[in-house]
Amino acid sequence: MWKAGSMSAELGVAFALRAVNERVQQAVARRPRDLPAIQPRLVAVSKTKPADMVIEAYNHGQRTFGENYVQELLEKASNPKILSSCPEIKWHFIGHLQKQNVNKLMAVPNLFMLETVDSVKLADKVNSSWQKKGSPERLKVMVQINTSGEESK
Repeated sequence: MWKAGSMSAELGVAFALRAVNERVQQAVARRPRDLPAIQPRLVAVSKTKPADMVIEAYNHGQRTFGENYVQELLEKASNPKILSSCPEIKWHFIGHLQKQNVNKLMAVPNLFMLETVDSVKLADKVNSSWQKKGSPERLKVMVQINTSGEESK
């Protein structure tokens, strides 16, 4: 599997983004024509990357970023440099969300999507917390469904 992260440090964020986007477009071109023509969304995982690198990627057209730790996401999304330089940024939380971190996650500026909710209790808590926030935008949420029927899943 090809990873953009290994190339970005050596060749730059712009090159890595361009290479990944080209591969995505090639895959889109191979998609069967009977499928809906929905443009895929590239979520750049900014885990462990400094704010300057997020801003650089943003300046090269990347708008959607993901983090898998609530505290890192909150710190990065609240960074004054990112807030002022990236007005259209959209953040995805891509890790396992624990109930005790829901309120902290809902405080993230420009939170766009939660990937994923895996229980009704967590969904209720997210819904309640988002409503208390009073945001005019709806939070997008991916729901994890146990299709195997196994209790441990």
